[in-house]
Amino acid sequence: MATKREIKGFLIGTAAGAAIGAVTALLLAPKEGKALRKDIAEGARQTVKAAGEAGEKAGKFAAELFDAAAVWRRKKREGAEQAGAPEQKAEVSITADGPEDSDGTLREEAV
Repeated sequence: MATKREIKGFLIGTAAGAAIGAVTALLLAPKEGKALRKDIAEGARQTVKAAGEAGEKAGKFAAELFDAAAVWRRKKREGAEQAGAPEQKAEVSITADGPEDSDGTLREEAV
């Protein structure tokens, strides 16, 4: 499976390639200057609109993810209280190897 960094790089490369291709096509198209400038302006408006919509969509997704994490945390906390376990405060320590125990397993800490 591709990493997030690879996916991000691919998407950036794809967007850059599409933009360069579109500009090249417009500049090499046999049109008058006024018509060409109108086409470039329209393409820029559409790009800005698409970027704004993508930003809104990403913001909504992030908000939903944040809400889902809050619900999960609340349910986990309620489950611990019902089991009679006292809530623990977590200390997060991140080292070069990451937040792992001495045996290499990831720690799960209550906040």
